[in-house]
Amino acid sequence: MHKIIVAMIVLCSAALPGSVLAQQTTGNLTGRILDAQGAAMPGVTVTGKNTQTGFTRTDVSDAEGVYRLPALPVGTYDLSAELSGFSKIENKAIVVNVGQSVEIGISMKLAGVQESVTVTGETPLIETRSSSVGGVVDIGRIENLPLNGRQFANLAATIPGVGLGFHSDPTKSSQFSPQIGGGNGRNVNYQIDGGDNNDDTVGGLLQLFPLEAIQEFNFITQRYKAEYGRSNGGVMNIVTKSGTNNYNGSAFSLFRDQALNAPTHSESISHAPKADYKRYQLGGSFGGPLVLNRAFYFAAAERTQQDTNQAVNTLGLFPDQDGVYKTPYRENLVTVKQTTTINAAQYLAVRYGRNSNTQPYAAALRSAPSFWSTSQNSFNSINANHNWVLSGSKLNEFIFQFANFKNSIPLSTTSAYELFPNSVAIGANPNTPQKTEQTKWQFRDDFSWSVTGMGGLGHDFKTGVNFINEPHLFTTFNSGVDDYFYTHLTDERGGPIQTITRNGGTGDVNIPFRQYSTYLQDDWRLSDRITLNLGLRYDYVTGVEVDQSGNPNFQTLQAAGLAGRFQGVAGFEDFGKSQQEDRNNLQPRIGIAYDLRGNSKDVLRGGWGVYQDFGYTNSNTLFAAIDASGQGHGAIFSVNNTAGIRKADGTLFRVGDPISSIVSQNEADPTKAPQFGQIVSPRLQQPYTRQTNIGWGHELDSATALTVDVVHIDGRDLNIRFRPNYRDPATGLRRLADLDIRPNTQAVRIGINGGKSRYDGLILGVRRRMSHGMDFSASYTLAKATSNIGTASDELDANYVQDVTQPFADVQQGPSGRSDARHRVSLSAVIRVPWGIQVAPFFLFRSALPVFTFEGVDLNRDSNNNDITAKAYQYDGEGQPPKEIGDCKTVNCSRGASFSQMNVRVSKSFRLVGRTRIEGIAEIFNLFNALNPAFALTSQRLASGVQRAAFMQPTAFAGDFRQPEQRVGQLGFRFSF
Repeated sequence: MHKIIVAMIVLCSAALPGSVLAQQTTGNLTGRILDAQGAAMPGVTVTGKNTQTGFTRTDVSDAEGVYRLPALPVGTYDLSAELSGFSKIENKAIVVNVGQSVEIGISMKLAGVQESVTVTGETPLIETRSSSVGGVVDIGRIENLPLNGRQFANLAATIPGVGLGFHSDPTKSSQFSPQIGGGNGRNVNYQIDGGDNNDDTVGGLLQLFPLEAIQEFNFITQRYKAEYGRSNGGVMNIVTKSGTNNYNGSAFSLFRDQALNAPTHSESISHAPKADYKRYQLGGSFGGPLVLNRAFYFAAAERTQQDTNQAVNTLGLFPDQDGVYKTPYRENLVTVKQTTTINAAQYLAVRYGRNSNTQPYAAALRSAPSFWSTSQNSFNSINANHNWVLSGSKLNEFIFQFANFKNSIPLSTTSAYELFPNSVAIGANPNTPQKTEQTKWQFRDDFSWSVTGMGGLGHDFKTGVNFINEPHLFTTFNSGVDDYFYTHLTDERGGPIQTITRNGGTGDVNIPFRQYSTYLQDDWRLSDRITLNLGLRYDYVTGVEVDQSGNPNFQTLQAAGLAGRFQGVAGFEDFGKSQQEDRNNLQPRIGIAYDLRGNSKDVLRGGWGVYQDFGYTNSNTLFAAIDASGQGHGAIFSVNNTAGIRKADGTLFRVGDPISSIVSQNEADPTKAPQFGQIVSPRLQQPYTRQTNIGWGHELDSATALTVDVVHIDGRDLNIRFRPNYRDPATGLRRLADLDIRPNTQAVRIGINGGKSRYDGLILGVRRRMSHGMDFSASYTLAKATSNIGTASDELDANYVQDVTQPFADVQQGPSGRSDARHRVSLSAVIRVPWGIQVAPFFLFRSALPVFTFEGVDLNRDSNNNDITAKAYQYDGEGQPPKEIGDCKTVNCSRGASFSQMNVRVSKSFRLVGRTRIEGIAEIFNLFNALNPAFALTSQRLASGVQRAAFMQPTAFAGDFRQPEQRVGQLGFRFSF
């Protein structure tokens, strides 16, 4: 199969001269030229010229009057049309955005007294040829909206249907993620300058870039064309800035101090004084010409130095650990870019980016400082993009990128790890020490051409190939080799213990991947008002099915599968079959865009498609690959009893008692090489979605547009590492007790792909571009997101499974824990008020997210305290008992608290000399100091059956680690020229 895919890619590349409508990093200007009687005008010379760089592209209209100016670097263009005997038409200030085609029709007039006609162009508000859903965040919003932390991707929340939350993986503790389609950021394909910028280990955005270096980005949230892949959610297509004919630069400094912020709620309830809070962000940019109108350079750098604190309250368990502790954060970002117009047909851009940071890991209100660590990260990328217009209707775009990433999270202590039901944790973090290294080589080529028929109708074709070689995806995970892990049964220091484990061995592995993609896209103009978007894509990945011949557990399960042991056993259906990569990844896509009146002011759009993702390794392969490496790492000691572990004399075991008193209960065999106990199904499938949408776009006036979209998304083959080896309540034996599994404990996990999700959303949006002193956007989303893997289409949590014999039963199809907000609201504006002052508010709201509530005692006797509560509950305020809101019929049946945040930026710009300006900036984040409480897994009762006082009470608030800010003020300036 590998050879067949390579042959397909070579054939596509060789059969086509090279990809006018490829828009990975550019945009297009196109349209039809007519005379006063509405007849086509062939032979008209049309020129588009970038007003800042002098970049010029020219075409001559064809027999149907159609002109095409493809692959234009994003920016503002002047468009002119000339033909002897006719007045010259000049259309000024047309904005070209990334990934979009701007249609500008031109009406020629016979030359008279007026030999030239000049108009001020406006980019159409509604796309008339695309059925996708999404929007563009331009430089005006990037530079003027309040942006906490200066992470550009946060502005995706201004696009209808997009929410915002922290990245769900703690290795990206300071990184926000856009939430779309029931996901939490891991189901988004992030492309920067056309290059892959995805973390293949934990999912989500990989490298960050200075905000001063970001030109704009296009976020396609649903139903994108076949040119985009490796995502079952959306695509964020980002372009960095380039130099111009003028020397331009900037310098900025932003400062926060504890005098400008409110105390955190955790500080207040811990009776701690307001802690020191200092944050400096500084940096700048500089760019200009190397050769006028030909070659340019641009560079940007940024540094963040933050010294904040986290209050710790262990609820009386470890008073010596309570207090306020420092959580320092440091980050450096650098980007350098060079662009060259080789000739009228060829354009080359080369960019280098570096990102390095250190950030807290696992700091929290209920976590003792010994549990914390520091995550250290470095990222580098080199990207080259070559655009070549072969003729007026043929374009080839080639992208090369090299990128690497290193992450290290060391062990902070060797003291024993203890976890309590109330979420208090102390001692060595079980996820440390760990390291990740990722190296990618990417080669991408896209070719486009157009065929025009009568009346300007016809086809815009696009095809391409993408190859990503990832020879080095290396991970070290050596947790638990220094001491024991204890899980307490009650919220008592010195109380009974439910689980004890200890690991041994070495967990190092490299998982090489290769990703192959090819596609064909046809945007078929059936009439001047109707366009069909037809696409077919194919993706193939090698490396997910690692060679597990060195994993004794895999061999045992394979033999059992061949012997019929797993007939009818959910999750084990593929064992006994040969290993095989996922090959059935054809993805058809069809859409329609209908210009209702033919004036680009009312467009009806809709369609259906299949969208394949790349399952990040933490959801399926990572730990199974360590087991398959033959080195051996995993439990050498494991004892579990949900009623409390007892010593040989019958008394309950407590921390500090000799381990020798319970050695006879050890379910791990210390005489054999240790194993994580993780296995990948031999026929693991990659996750995908089937997406359907129907929508309407309407231009309210020349500056304002309304969009209404209904979206339906079905997720299939979602990857999950579920735990099948809990006890059989009837026998008390583990379900795999008859097999030689190491360790034959609840730690055994199987990577399978049976997960399903569903998302239904009604998305309303209003966008007003800057006009009469105001830029405005507003959106409202009414949605429902469910999944049978506990969270969302891009997440996993095997601990939610109620019955391992039915891991995908109806009880599992519950609300998606991190993203199922019924209501989301986003409001943002840039308002120019008198005296040169600019005010920019940015408001976000979402209704309460689901909370997983469980009894706290093992009712079904399967050795796991995760039985859902009989009733569903709603958080009713701090210190108040939760309200009952009905019966609990699925996981995640309860609801936490709503979230809201109002951020405001006020600025005033002063002219110094010439183009030199300085802007004073004042910002307030979380203006109304909303508490925004967050919840951990919430158990209802103690082991004794007594109701827990902390049931449905928050474990974190605004201002805590990995939470949005409490009210925080920021002052600064930005110098520009």
